Amino acid sequence: MTPDDRASPALVKPAVREVSRTLLIVLLSHDRRTILLERRPGQTVWWPLRVNVPPHHSYARAVHRWQRLWGRRSALRRSSVTGRLSTGTASGRSDYLVVILKLSREEAPEAFSHFGRWRPITEVDPASAFPQELGTLMAGYVEGWIPDGSITLDA
Repeated sequence: MTPDDRASPALVKPAVREVSRTLLIVLLSHDRRTILLERRPGQTVWWPLRVNVPPHHSYARAVHRWQRLWGRRSALRRSSVTGRLSTGTASGRSDYLVVILKLSREEAPEAFSHFGRWRPITEVDPASAFPQELGTLMAGYVEGWIPDGSITLDA
């Protein structure tokens, strides 16, 4: 192989970018004032509950599985509003789907407290939340100014 052959586009392998898919579950309290967020040890950012979605699974299947495993303690209703977000680097991309699950009973929040902390929607700071638009998304959903359907949260 000559130096000219090595530079040929036909012989250069494209870079493989890894794609991870994560479901972000936002639990909304019965009174629609607080959401459940988690912050893992050593982190400063508050996240909704995270569920890794395998390549061969759909987001809908991941939501159903999570509800079957954890949601049976209380009645949860899925919102018609979802958020989509992608972040990327040279080595890969992360796709996120934000799903809102509403607790339909008043006593239900205690059943999920082991996952994280209930935070008032009005106190969700963009500088310390992921996605940064989480507070705005939730305020818009609760106040009714975000329409049903999928909302893009990409900056």
